[in-house]
Amino acid sequence: MRHLACLLMLGWGAGTCALYGTPLSPAYDLEGPGLAIAQAGIGLQGWKKEVRKITLDIRAPVELALLYWTGRDHPCSPDPETGVCGIPEEPYRDQLLQLDGALITGTIAGTELQPDSSRGPVLNIGYVADVTDAVRARGTGRQSFPISDGDPRSNLTDLDGAGLLVVTSDPGRPPARVLVFQGLDFAYGEDRTPGPSQITEAITFNHGAARSGRTGALALFVGDDGKGPDRIDISHNPDLVDRIDGSAGARWDADRYPVQVPGGTLATTVRLASEPWGQNPDSLLWVMAALWLPSPVPTGCATSYWHADQEQWKFSGVPPTQKIRFIFPAGTLYGDVGEATLRTALRFQDQPGLLGAAKTLVKQGGAALLNSAHLKIEYPLTRTLVLTRVNETLRNRDEAAIRALAGELKEANEAGCPLK
Repeated sequence: MRHLACLLMLGWGAGTCALYGTPLSPAYDLEGPGLAIAQAGIGLQGWKKEVRKITLDIRAPVELALLYWTGRDHPCSPDPETGVCGIPEEPYRDQLLQLDGALITGTIAGTELQPDSSRGPVLNIGYVADVTDAVRARGTGRQSFPISDGDPRSNLTDLDGAGLLVVTSDPGRPPARVLVFQGLDFAYGEDRTPGPSQITEAITFNHGAARSGRTGALALFVGDDGKGPDRIDISHNPDLVDRIDGSAGARWDADRYPVQVPGGTLATTVRLASEPWGQNPDSLLWVMAALWLPSPVPTGCATSYWHADQEQWKFSGVPPTQKIRFIFPAGTLYGDVGEATLRTALRFQDQPGLLGAAKTLVKQGGAALLNSAHLKIEYPLTRTLVLTRVNETLRNRDEAAIRALAGELKEANEAGCPLK
């Protein structure tokens, strides 16, 4: 299989091919109860066929396990047919590894060419393999996974390291979300070719907003230098300076950092920077970034709370004296219901029949409206959705549907009131 992911004419006279490889892009998006991440890695620089181990704690059943490794080929090999640098066939050099005694073939996560260096053109490459079954079979606890060369006859000039990312799930713990990006983004601030090879491209985790701030965790796998200045930019957080330092072994980092996500923030942006010319910057091979973030825990205050504490109504913009017909216009289909004030509606009694069902829905819908508008309540429905669903259900005059929505809103309204 021919894989010319990043090409360059060896004389570089015709440099019209795509030089700038594969920035990190979304690969996995998981959400569920008790999700957590664990990461660890090992440097493989100077690897001489000996077995090295990646060790980490696995504290719950495994949902996903991904092995990443990166390296550099210099001078990169010309394709015999085209005379350009690239990957003439797979498996390419160091694409085969042994994990825990089993041979695995990595998928090319990405490549990026450094077209002009003191060692000639350099092909930077990253691999990834789904090793969920092998890691899951080990169970929980502190586990060590031996890594060895899958084909000693076919090696890159430099193999930087390998990292294992494990996502676990504990049904007894609160829900969380894990977003994983992968690729291969090279950066060297003093690269001889101006442009993208001097800095990585930013990635954006679109995790959605919560009303209150949250503390998450960012895991990164980065290969290559670790000796000079670098910077990790994370939106809404202080920059992390000189953290790419070979923490998992020479030329390999498998790091984790706390991340603050302010309330109302829809996304978090991350970028790795090799500092600019003249500062002896790091050379970086960025292959993976994963963000763990706790999911918002739904809350809501019941109808009795809203009737008793009208000071908190100010966030909704709806006064207690507002009539139902101005909030839910379809309430006028039910006699005097539309003329009742919202404060009065919050004390409607549950009664049989279509009229009784409508009163119950207006009662719970009024509380849902107040919940959805309050800045300190993680209500599962937006203000617009509450208004639309209640009004449309009232208009349809279907008693079963009216009672079903009223029950749904009652459950959400009684999820737990943070205002008490």
